[in-house]
Amino acid sequence: MIVAREIRLPLIVLVIIAITIKVYMGWIPAILIAGLIIVLAYLFRDPVRCIPSAPLAIISPASGRIIGVEKTSDSYLDRQAIRIRISMSFLDMHILRSPIEGKVRNQWAESSPDKDVKKRYTYWIQTDEGDDIVYSIGTSNFSPFLGINLRCGERTGQGQKSGYLYFSGIVDVYMPESSRVLVSNDDNIDAGTGILAMIIHKSGAQLTSTQVPAT
Repeated sequence: MIVAREIRLPLIVLVIIAITIKVYMGWIPAILIAGLIIVLAYLFRDPVRCIPSAPLAIISPASGRIIGVEKTSDSYLDRQAIRIRISMSFLDMHILRSPIEGKVRNQWAESSPDKDVKKRYTYWIQTDEGDDIVYSIGTSNFSPFLGINLRCGERTGQGQKSGYLYFSGIVDVYMPESSRVLVSNDDNIDAGTGILAMIIHKSGAQLTSTQVPAT
């Protein structure tokens, strides 16, 4: 199992502690420490991902369950957009990934009015074709660890690691209204491999009401 680099040093320290405890105190307390190591390695797992070969695909930035697909107002860019909301649970993989390739044009950090979200960290990514994707990470009261690698003015790749969020949270992805949504409520999706939607450039392309429920 591959684990996130952020947890590797603590795991090494715990392994040394477990060996020391085994030498001086016996197997039983050492086994308890070993159990903690296994649990942490699972929670902080970072498996290899094969990014889909689809340049216009909007990749899921988080692993979790789809809890919302709707047309709504994107207050960050003052436009109408499709918002897909992903709920990350305690047991989901917590590595975050960039939904699209492009340049980070702006970023925001703010308290959230949503009762289940304590704070939001939001990034506007613009593709080379001029498509705007807003990627908003909501932390809960149970998410003490958050690290984001995206920086304003820098480029990011489709499916590239953009940070981590432990242990739960809600991630929103805002995309152009003409995008073709490929997920539905209650779908489970994996970061870096699952496709949320496809960007449509063809003039007049429309979504059906069954794909995106109106608010």
